[in-house]
Amino acid sequence: MCAHYVGLTAEQAEQAIHELMTPKTADGDAATQLELELPPSGVDVFPKSATPVIVPDFDTAVGVPELAAGTLTAQPLQWGFTPAWTKDVVFNTRIESADKPMWRAAMEHSRCLVACRWFYETHRTETTVSERTGRPVKQRYAFRVPGTPVMLIGCVRRGAEFSMVTTDANADMAPVHPRMPLIVRPDEADLWLGPDYPALADRSSIRLDSLKV
Repeated sequence: MCAHYVGLTAEQAEQAIHELMTPKTADGDAATQLELELPPSGVDVFPKSATPVIVPDFDTAVGVPELAAGTLTAQPLQWGFTPAWTKDVVFNTRIESADKPMWRAAMEHSRCLVACRWFYETHRTETTVSERTGRPVKQRYAFRVPGTPVMLIGCVRRGAEFSMVTTDANADMAPVHPRMPLIVRPDEADLWLGPDYPALADRSSIRLDSLKV
């Protein structure tokens, strides 16, 4: 389960929102990637971190005809829901669990997006030797969408908290882990933030590059 990604600053998140608001091209094709000019590094985000999240000002159970100016804002939220029965945070949400009591209201009414540079996942079985301890540890991989500096990941929000939504791994992700974050193309943002979001559960068409780290 994804527990570490490289995110954006608040200013960069606002730039991402501006690009999402950019009108479609003359031939009707929406942009399929965000073209932000970013420095090589980013902001490391872990569960319990506060980070900018792209939040709609409307009920996602209804959606809007199009994402017009003013419909999205960048808000600092904490990564992870804090259930009453545990001190641990729950930071990933299976899209298949949309009907479960813990997630039902958030999945229906409060979907949101996080913009990130890349995310990390550990291999199920492959190991490497830790430079710090000299002991075997699970091999970690960094994943990104090729050809674009920023990708969008579907999330759900509850108050000042958010959780990253996951789905079945596609062909690029499956050799490392059976689950993957639900990556949303920029021209699918309105779909994720509307009532027909289950159509995005299948992410087999999303391409991912990976790098051992």
